[in-house]
Amino acid sequence: MPPATIAWKDLLKSLASQQCVLLIGPDLLPGQNQFDQLLRHLGIDPADLPGTLPPGIAMAYPGENLFLFPNDAARTRTWRRFDEFYDKQREKLQPLYEQIARLPFPVVINTMPDLGLRHSFEQGGILHQFSYYDYRGTPEPYDRIQANPRDTRLLFNLFGVLSDHNSLVLTHDDLFLYFSQILGDKKLSSELYIELSHALRNATDFVFLGFQFDRWPMQMLLRLLNPDRNKALQYAVNPAVAADTRVFYADQFEVEFVDELSPADFLRELCNRWTAEEEQRQGTGAPVKQTLRDWLRQGHISRILEALEKNEATKTEAAFQLGRLSELQKAIRDGVVSSESALLEQNKIRKAVQDMIETLQS
Repeated sequence: MPPATIAWKDLLKSLASQQCVLLIGPDLLPGQNQFDQLLRHLGIDPADLPGTLPPGIAMAYPGENLFLFPNDAARTRTWRRFDEFYDKQREKLQPLYEQIARLPFPVVINTMPDLGLRHSFEQGGILHQFSYYDYRGTPEPYDRIQANPRDTRLLFNLFGVLSDHNSLVLTHDDLFLYFSQILGDKKLSSELYIELSHALRNATDFVFLGFQFDRWPMQMLLRLLNPDRNKALQYAVNPAVAADTRVFYADQFEVEFVDELSPADFLRELCNRWTAEEEQRQGTGAPVKQTLRDWLRQGHISRILEALEKNEATKTEAAFQLGRLSELQKAIRDGVVSSESALLEQNKIRKAVQDMIETLQS
């Protein structure tokens, strides 16, 4: 199969029109299988399976990224060790997360259960909403989708979140129950996730970073996200996939596989092109008010406030809100504010910024 030719201009148009969705897989770092690393963290050598396993783990299945536990207590004990692993991963992935924050994807779907991307958005002052799919229950009130992703960017954990271990898919039984729910009564088109469903339906382009396409749940995932299979562009960057599987995805879903660029390289190139496009648009005299509205939808609140500080009519209020935002970011970094309180404060700052923008002349 020949190398993919990336239609960068079309991708930029899709980003500008908020119709490009980003999906993050577990293998964002080339040559590194995240599940294998997790097994090693738990004291399991993937090459030695079944071998001798630590207490509490009856079996591990690297080909499916799943475990078998002897009982629920053992599952809980193992889950408690995940946090330290994902904290280490976050340090490695931080540069990629920062690039993702710079690009105006209205929806970012994360198949990993950690909150590394969310923390990067919070620390970068990028306003957003966060939610996750909970196949056993209902997300916490402050983790439910509150607004249209076209107005406030959405970060969505498709396979649960670490802090809620009952939402995680860790075993074959979990996986069966997960798909029976997401394909049954708790579809993404249900009331809890309707805004996400609308955003996916209106999306024209998908970008998959670091996915294991040889795993059968990926086929289910693609059909779930795109039942009509009528998207314009679908790129898979740094894919782990066999040749015959590539043919299947190319035929069934028109996915183009990009082997020439790592996820980091792809995001860097897209960031550079997006920045150049923005500079060009501003150079043509784009209306200031509309530009600030665009930045607000993209969550770049610090950038807006810095621009409003230069305006005589808004400089005092902008300076106040910028200080408020800086205090919130520090509180988030120090871990002294709850997610619920941070969300409430972010929404207050967003409303103040929106009001200032609307007072400006076009």
